Amino acid sequence: MTMKKPHYAWLVCAGCALLLFCTSGLTVNAFTIYQPFLLRQGNLTNAQSSMLITVRSLFSFLGMLLTGWYYRKLSLRTGMLLSGLMTAFSFFVYGLAHQYAGCLAAAALAGIGYGFGTMIPIAILLEHWFVRERTLAIGICSAVTGLSTLGIPSFLTVCVSRYGLQAVFFGESAVIAFLIFLSFLLVRDRPEVLGLQPYGYGEEEEQQSAARHDSGLKPSDWLLIVPMLLLLGGFTNVGYSHLAVHTNALGFQPAVTALAITVSGIFIMAGKAGYGFVSDRLGNVRTNWIFGSILIFGLLLCCLMAGSIPLLFVAMCTYGFGLGLTTVGLTAWVGDWSTEEQYDENTRRFQLGYSGGALVFSSLPGILADRAGGSYVPAYVFFFLSSIVVVLVVQTIYYRHTPRL
Repeated sequence: MTMKKPHYAWLVCAGCALLLFCTSGLTVNAFTIYQPFLLRQGNLTNAQSSMLITVRSLFSFLGMLLTGWYYRKLSLRTGMLLSGLMTAFSFFVYGLAHQYAGCLAAAALAGIGYGFGTMIPIAILLEHWFVRERTLAIGICSAVTGLSTLGIPSFLTVCVSRYGLQAVFFGESAVIAFLIFLSFLLVRDRPEVLGLQPYGYGEEEEQQSAARHDSGLKPSDWLLIVPMLLLLGGFTNVGYSHLAVHTNALGFQPAVTALAITVSGIFIMAGKAGYGFVSDRLGNVRTNWIFGSILIFGLLLCCLMAGSIPLLFVAMCTYGFGLGLTTVGLTAWVGDWSTEEQYDENTRRFQLGYSGGALVFSSLPGILADRAGGSYVPAYVFFFLSSIVVVLVVQTIYYRHTPRL
């Protein structure tokens, strides 16, 4: 009995995962390990260190604004290659930088690489390659970014201690460039280039066409979607990035917090892959209720976990698992709510709104903490309430477009 050869679409998925691992996982998730070394060796202040993240976020947002123009000038494959190489070059510039201005330039390059090289082109590419199991493919790509939190920060710490910060920046630049070229070898813009059909072609064409509303999104829908996306970006990006300071303010030891965040990273990966797997079998509406309930419960526990280490772990892991809704689910909603003509532009708009929410709410936890005597609980109460609003808005739009559900 011969084994059936895997469809090439899964190699495209692997290439997309490699790109996301570099432009998002190593550049955003794992980069925090460098900040203490930059503070010490670069003689930076805390404000200057934070500004590197702000500059990266700003330029990633600007990059997303320009993705429409960028990918009209370049093919998806070439554009993704250049965005990945820009990410590799940003680490090279960090290695060269002896002044703060050089670090800011490197952060800007990393932001542009992130803006051009994350979910916007990948969602469009996987739309070309998958008829069936598309959400699972997106979930796999997104989950790979979580690998950057598992062991890599510790490995980088050892390398910096042994070889120095500059050498590690140069080494990581070379590794990223290698992975990006490997991604380029795997990725093709469309199946037709290789004489293939998309994965699942002919098996679910009727279901696929029925999944999208005939007229797509209406202007009245955007009145709900825009604030929903802003809130989504807030409690996803800002909420998760403030967990360490939140738990520190609650009195948990840093070592306990670090372990809880590491374990939550595993659940984030499982949630992203799990959302794709479940939605391809139960549909997005049912999956939204399941993962939305988990996410809401996790954020509620983040408000109530003071003084309990077991509750700390449960809260972080539940919250992390529920984030599959806000990452993979976000891309799935675009597919269900857009016509074929709208899909590319709506993908860009959704990612822009999501990224904009992270910018809008980035300072909110600190502002509320200053007013609450150093407590971040008010911020997490806001994020908890925001998650309820987001789930209800998403399901309202689903029922408005497909009332038979």
